[in-house]
Amino acid sequence: MHTTIKVSTMMQNTDFYRAKLPHWQPLGGTFFVTYNLNGCIPREVFERWQEDYEIEKRAILQKNPISPIELDNLDKRYFAKRDKYLDTLQSGNHYLKDDRVAKVVADSLHYWDNKRIELYAYCIMSNHVHVVLRLLGDDEAEKVIYLQTLMHSIKLFSARNCNKILNLSGQFWQHESYDRLVRDADELDRILFYVLNNPVKAGLCLRIEDWKYSYIKPDYNQYF
Repeated sequence: MHTTIKVSTMMQNTDFYRAKLPHWQPLGGTFFVTYNLNGCIPREVFERWQEDYEIEKRAILQKNPISPIELDNLDKRYFAKRDKYLDTLQSGNHYLKDDRVAKVVADSLHYWDNKRIELYAYCIMSNHVHVVLRLLGDDEAEKVIYLQTLMHSIKLFSARNCNKILNLSGQFWQHESYDRLVRDADELDRILFYVLNNPVKAGLCLRIEDWKYSYIKPDYNQYF
């Protein structure tokens, strides 16, 4: 599969979002996003990962010339650590296994499709969500939305409704999400397969199509 990936070359102040780490979030960009339930990753573990990441990142940035490949591999390595932790976690909350809760999460993603985003795929695991999407540019949507605003809205809506279903209150999602700007069509192919294959890799089902909490845009349904 080879699909044209639209990437915006015009940056605005809101293309950059800073929380713990800077993120480039251009309109027209395609993103791989992962977010998880609050409390799944203990704060001390998450902060240690971030501290280690920053130390390694600074070491790479001090080199001359700076190696983009090393930075990219660093990002991938720390994502893999986070995702493996979530996939193998037996303790903690696994609210997303509840069909009612999973539907709320799915609805919160589909709501924006063709309005502010192009939704490529998602996979709802028991304690985290993978989603692949493209932010529509200002020539495609009546009103554009940046990734940090989009994710805030998705989390807010789903948290409120999931808490209501589960008779809970308080923070539902961890504040920090992982996001990666997809560079090209080959990377998109790899990420789509990774997302859909996550339940198989975690030993939860035998085939991609057996997982009921996944979605793939029909244009890409050769995975099924």
